[in-house]
Amino acid sequence: MGRIAVAYNDDADLKPHLNEFERCGEEEVIDCASEAAEILGADMVPVRHDIDGALRHLRDYDIVVDFCEGALGNPRLEKSFALALEMIGVAHTSCDPIAVALCTDKILAKRLLQAAGLPTPKGYASPRDVPLPGTYIVKPALEDAGIGIDRHAVVSGRAEIEARCAYVAENYEQPALIEEFIEGRELNQSIYCGKLLPVGEVLFAEHLASTERVVGWKAKWANGSAEDLATVNRTPAKIDAATRDEISRICLKAVELLGTDMAVRFDLRQKSQSGVIYIVDINPNPDLGLGSGFRKALDAAHVLFSELLNDLIIAACARRSR
Repeated sequence: MGRIAVAYNDDADLKPHLNEFERCGEEEVIDCASEAAEILGADMVPVRHDIDGALRHLRDYDIVVDFCEGALGNPRLEKSFALALEMIGVAHTSCDPIAVALCTDKILAKRLLQAAGLPTPKGYASPRDVPLPGTYIVKPALEDAGIGIDRHAVVSGRAEIEARCAYVAENYEQPALIEEFIEGRELNQSIYCGKLLPVGEVLFAEHLASTERVVGWKAKWANGSAEDLATVNRTPAKIDAATRDEISRICLKAVELLGTDMAVRFDLRQKSQSGVIYIVDINPNPDLGLGSGFRKALDAAHVLFSELLNDLIIAACARRSR
């Protein structure tokens, strides 16, 4: 199989916009990278401030298991790092760099899904384009892992929408996606190398209002917080065959459309009244840590983490040889 490196970000000092809980996601990635390196007998290679130095180091390896979700503290550079690995001729386990570029821009990804006729909530890049009345969720357009999302992200009315967009711009230095808020179930579909894993669901405490039922950074990272205690992951989800088939259909079509050829997770909403399934987010290099939804899906399918790593490495080598 050749020499294997596990690359991961070690640049949290370049992300002052993250709060102490959002930084927990950074720590979980490092823990997951360490676990992968131990399983594979691989070297861990931190990617810090010297990108040229990291790439020179990685050039000596045959395969890079890529846990980098950006570079130099910038999530926009996730695609660039994967592309750099391709340019130096190293097989890597990130999704195709073009797919990463498409999916990590939530506004662009939504436009592509809409153009392909795939169900996704209506989205807007500017508050002045938003039709009212209505309820919307405002998200940083270039983040994942619930960063920038909490119960205050669900808004209605022009003033609230403008204020939340200003909050995103000021705190995360990026544009906001203003998305139609879908009241209903929160589901997720994990896929790797075209293989579907069991659908998962986030269950919300009954006392929460419909507009409070969001999975933001507190629910993901602030252990013991009210938001954390009000959510429970259930994998596999209790869904009927028709719902499972529809989720499989739209997610596999999106994989084909966007080219997410390695590990990817789709966040979905099922509208309470109509039962329609909507794609609300796509993560082309999802969290694979022990507590992640992806790992829960692996466990439900009786797939070991080592098997996932092996399949990703085989796929990475096959992709390089094409």
